[in-house]
Amino acid sequence: KKIELAPETVLMNADFEKNKGTLPWPVSAGVITSHFGKHAHPSLPQITVNNNGVDFGTESGASALAVFGGKVTSVFSIPGVGQNVIVTHGSYKSVYSGLENVSVAVGGKVAARQILGKVAATDDDYTLHFEIWKVGGEAASAQNPENWIKKR
Repeated sequence: KKIELAPETVLMNADFEKNKGTLPWPVSAGVITSHFGKHAHPSLPQITVNNNGVDFGTESGASALAVFGGKVTSVFSIPGVGQNVIVTHGSYKSVYSGLENVSVAVGGKVAARQILGKVAATDDDYTLHFEIWKVGGEAASAQNPENWIKKR
């Protein structure tokens, strides 16, 4: 038998997809420092980087902001990377990595532009790593966030 999406998931997907190209940036001020996909490492010529998201260079004290309303489904720490938050929007997930601290909890609902936490410092840089995934059944595909957020 075919497993179908729950009605609320279908609605959330439609709402999220309607906003492709118009989602707000996950930081108030910043610049994209690393683009989605495979590209040469900036300082190691033989190394190829495969970025599943986009990196935003931002300022000290910057907050990571939800790009769309949803439910917080994961908050976890990765050594050397910092705190991470995953917000689920139907079959889509937005991922915010490189946080110093988190101001949301698993199970909580968030609104678009809600503060999720503070961006951590790495050396003298403040970088938020941001990903968007479409998840269905056993498959998950990384989406290019630059196709989803507003162009600057």
